[in-house]
Amino acid sequence: MTQLSGDDLQEFFSASAKVMTRSLIRELLKLTRRGGIISFAGGLPDPATFPVEELKQITVDVLTQQPQLALQYGPTEGDVNLKDQLIPWMAKDGIQVTRDQILITVGSQQGLDLAGRVFLDPGDAVIVELPSYMAGLQVFRSYRAQMIGVPQDAEGMRTDLLEQTLARLRREGRRPKFIYVVPDFQNPSGVTMTEARRRMLLELARA
Repeated sequence: MTQLSGDDLQEFFSASAKVMTRSLIRELLKLTRRGGIISFAGGLPDPATFPVEELKQITVDVLTQQPQLALQYGPTEGDVNLKDQLIPWMAKDGIQVTRDQILITVGSQQGLDLAGRVFLDPGDAVIVELPSYMAGLQVFRSYRAQMIGVPQDAEGMRTDLLEQTLARLRREGRRPKFIYVVPDFQNPSGVTMTEARRRMLLELARA
């Protein structure tokens, strides 16, 4: 029986697959498995904070009370009961939403991938912070977007430089599909964007 290698299949790969690279996050996490290493690279939570006993009890309760429901396929957009719990929780921050406006993902990577799938065509411009979350950049790169960096300082993305960047793109007849920022405890810098910068960012994005 003939075995095919990756090289044999290269000609069949899609254009998107050909620009894919290894996950940098995955490579970093491999290092944390080594003994004697205290890693500051992967942003891993402290295991001492894991609610192990609480999760054990919740698992027992769920599998005792409604095992068929818990183990069955569910709606891909997220469990309805979870959405109902999130609605009042978000309302405390002034965010008014309905069930149809909530999409539960398995993590930030799925959310970023869905955003790329919905909004990005090859060559589209995406404005990102310098530096920016590397796994987010990998997602945008996989959709062959052009990333345009805007530096940040201790208050977040430099909105004065963002304004200049947007003006330049307008002169070139281009409009970025979105501006990607991590406003709270930015990864990797740790910076939290000030309220003034956030308001200016919104104003520029709406213009």
